[in-house]
Amino acid sequence: MTNPRFSAVTVEHVKKAAKVVQAGDVQKWGVVVDGKEYPVRPLMMAAANLVRSDAPLVTPADSNTHQRGRWLQRLGFEVK
Repeated sequence: MTNPRFSAVTVEHVKKAAKVVQAGDVQKWGVVVDGKEYPVRPLMMAAANLVRSDAPLVTPADSNTHQRGRWLQRLGFEVK
């Protein structure tokens, strides 16, 4: 089951997470936020953990990169 925090992530959560995740260290999948490219997995994990929720914090095992990329695309971000 997917952590419920993922479905509550907003554009603002992603933009706030981009301030703490290192841009440019993209190995396979990247997402563009405000003109900079970020690695999908750590960015989405950081954004989901900004969501106020009683659900446990998101870990790397909670979803795969493809799922995280689809969530970011639904929010309007370019995923490469």
